[in-house]
Amino acid sequence: MAGGAPLRFYATQVLLLALSALVLSVVFHVTRWDLQLATPYYDAVNQTFPWRYAWISKYFIHRYLKYTLLLTGVTVWIVAAWTTLRPRPSGFFATHRRRWWFVAWCFVVVPIVIGILRRLSPMHCPWEVSDFGGYAPYFDLWSAAPAGIRAGHCFPAAFVASGSWLLGFALLWYPEHKRRGAIVGLLALALSFALGWVQQMRGAHFLSHTLWSLWVSWAVVVLLHAATRVWREPGAA
Repeated sequence: MAGGAPLRFYATQVLLLALSALVLSVVFHVTRWDLQLATPYYDAVNQTFPWRYAWISKYFIHRYLKYTLLLTGVTVWIVAAWTTLRPRPSGFFATHRRRWWFVAWCFVVVPIVIGILRRLSPMHCPWEVSDFGGYAPYFDLWSAAPAGIRAGHCFPAAFVASGSWLLGFALLWYPEHKRRGAIVGLLALALSFALGWVQQMRGAHFLSHTLWSLWVSWAVVVLLHAATRVWREPGAA
């Protein structure tokens, strides 16, 4: 890996991203899963999503857990800077200096990209959709936005990015310890998906918003891995 770009790795990731994008596009265009999976969390009598105001979802997860993840990202930047500024770092920090910077940049770039896409999106949050007491009709990524309806700016799921940048850790040990990286990546994926599911319970996002946010996050991670030329770092066996 150190002698040249890992072309097989990148080719595999591009193929997987393309296939998963096709599946997501077709599934959520031909089904009503978004609406069906959001319905159990909606109280039609009171016309609200009860989990929207619950302490555990609104404050513990949406606020305090988010702050913890932000603090984790700042810590990664401190570690990356320490590996560069310390005259002679040793061990893991010496052999993974470039990789720590790669993860640090994931913390910044992943939320920025998702934030930009969200700002450009016309799609609405569940609590804005007419099926759940809102003002806008539901439409998916490949449907035309209804005329005369203001843009919802609710796609992809921004809150997921609070944790999905952690997917960068999946490549911190790559390729010397692929199994370790895969386990860490799956844990980061599970955490990020859980964040999205809580937002779905609150009526803040549909399932497709979460899955596309995870897709974008991994695509950005792979691009950053290539752009920062992390593959040139020898690492440690």
